[in-house]
Amino acid sequence: MTKFKKILSIMLTFVILVGIGVNCNIRLINAETIITDNYTKATAYNLGTWSSFNSAGTTAVMAADEIESWFKFTAASAEQIFIRVSSDPAYDGMSVQIKDSLGEDIGDSKLNPRNLIDLTSVTPSLYLNCGNTTNSTSTYYLVVTRGDYDSSSAMYFGFSAANRIRTGQETFSFSGNASNAGSGANSTELSLDLTNSTLIPNKAIVTSVTTSGIQSPKQGSVHHMINQASSTLWYTAIAASATGGSYTISLSNKYDAAQVWTFKYNALAGASSTMSGIKIIIHWQYDMTDTGYQAFTN
Repeated sequence: MTKFKKILSIMLTFVILVGIGVNCNIRLINAETIITDNYTKATAYNLGTWSSFNSAGTTAVMAADEIESWFKFTAASAEQIFIRVSSDPAYDGMSVQIKDSLGEDIGDSKLNPRNLIDLTSVTPSLYLNCGNTTNSTSTYYLVVTRGDYDSSSAMYFGFSAANRIRTGQETFSFSGNASNAGSGANSTELSLDLTNSTLIPNKAIVTSVTTSGIQSPKQGSVHHMINQASSTLWYTAIAASATGGSYTISLSNKYDAAQVWTFKYNALAGASSTMSGIKIIIHWQYDMTDTGYQAFTN
């Protein structure tokens, strides 16, 4: 049998199995996991933890004349995730919903075509958020509903899940040099407007900040200082250093990464100096809900 005939034979076998309405979850060894016959809360397919959504080669099948497909999963305390369910523009009215352990809706459902997101330009998908605000691992359900799509046809879709909360960092350079007269004075100030930076995720919150620079001549008892536009407070570096500074800025401050940052430095030495090559390294945290589920990599 030629390679083409072998492939055709496998495809026909799958179509026959779906067409006769197999009454069990089918697991093909060394191939694809096909999930079906999970059309009520009582028969929900148990995925275990949400990370099990990412099992390689998993496809769900909603048989003809069925209205819903149910999937059961767990999330640990404080976990915040998103679930992606692939769809097809033809599945008009298809919707997805997260429910709690009692079967009550959590948040709003997402509907095809209004809520379709196409990040890959290959497979349009519906995205849902789930956050466990309890103090223990909790059970949830993902429910896929047929909607207006032809009831005489089966529906096929895949799904995956991932942490919504991501972290990242980027280094930005100030333009120009700062000059300092010495004897305990503060230098001139340099500002950097990151308000519209495309390198920073939307609504990213600062988790930490460091600065670096080159002082000439190099002196002792030098402190870097930083300010961000949403506050009049100047932060002084924790330790004295001519080449760098770190600050008591953390996630609890809730500072936006994308804003205007201003730098200066204080020098106790009697002689004047300048500082060049000044950079700010911003570490942040962001929610992929705010980026349209686009991940930012450094």
